[in-house]
Amino acid sequence: MKIVFFSDTHLDATDEGKTRIVETFIREVCGSADIAFLMGDIFEFYHGHRGYIYPWYKRVIDAIRDITKKGTAVYFLEGNHEFGVGGFLESYAGVKCVHTMTLDVEGKRLFVSHGDEFVGGAVRTILKAAFTGWVMDFLGPRLTWKVAMVARIFLSRKEKPYNRHVEQLFRDFARKKLDDGFDAVILAHSHVPDKVDYGSGETGKVYLNTGDFFAGSTYVCYETGKGFNLKTHALKI
Repeated sequence: MKIVFFSDTHLDATDEGKTRIVETFIREVCGSADIAFLMGDIFEFYHGHRGYIYPWYKRVIDAIRDITKKGTAVYFLEGNHEFGVGGFLESYAGVKCVHTMTLDVEGKRLFVSHGDEFVGGAVRTILKAAFTGWVMDFLGPRLTWKVAMVARIFLSRKEKPYNRHVEQLFRDFARKKLDDGFDAVILAHSHVPDKVDYGSGETGKVYLNTGDFFAGSTYVCYETGKGFNLKTHALKI
């Protein structure tokens, strides 16, 4: 079995080179896996309004659709930059959309989440509120995009420097999940690639963070006989 996890590409309308890289990664790396987890913030902003597809994202979404048709099971974990994408991704691309997920992987109990739910604070609560979704629906995807591009100047930083405090917050959260009975925890959002082993052998547990797909070129992969590992891709813009 092979499972691929990646996140935090933060594609926008101007990222033609990066969009091409993500499309290639989905087709070649995710497409060679049994399961692929898109761990959130794949898009710098996406409002899933009535199946609307932003033109600059279509090649990536079509790549996702193509690998699901070929047999890869794809899960999309909505990040803090994506809003209500489940409806159209499920109907158009055959993707299963979840916020968090637990599953058994060859005898190991796995917890997967974007990770913003425990560090997002009041801003996340407001942005993910039902009222905010209603406002986005009222404005429509094109106008909402324009508002989001202005707001991101104040609310978002695509390039995040290493932050030891944030790294420790994620490790502490993961450790609690491992203590609750999980064998592996995969998170994203922090942009800090990470792997921490707790114990070894059959009883060992592990936490991994996918990190920043472009700044660190990192993603997580599980393979039968090799376990969970943090990997780097060699794709270049």
